[in-house]
Amino acid sequence: MGPTLLDLTERLVPISDLSQGKAGKIFKDVSENNHEYIILKNNQPTAVLLSVKEYKATQEKLAKLEKLLEKIENIRLLKLVESRTNDHTSSFETFVKEQGFSMEELEALSESVEFE
Repeated sequence: MGPTLLDLTERLVPISDLSQGKAGKIFKDVSENNHEYIILKNNQPTAVLLSVKEYKATQEKLAKLEKLLEKIENIRLLKLVESRTNDHTSSFETFVKEQGFSMEELEALSESVEFE
């Protein structure tokens, strides 16, 4: 079961507590018990303090999720390609000609356009 509301409120730490001798106790709790603390500055959550072990685990999960999302995107693109494989397609040059232009006209037009 996840942390209770009471657990979370006990883990809210004003930044001033770190400079008033409570840092050692907090760091020990983080190190030994894998507890997380939310550091408050001007009563606003500013940072999260967590153990190196927990940080590494989080980074590993993030890397796995990023790979999964990339795989999902690749599958989505592959399905899109497959759905368009049987569509009537033509070359860019054919499309330009169908639109009433020539490749030479496009070339001349592209040279007259300035990008900043």
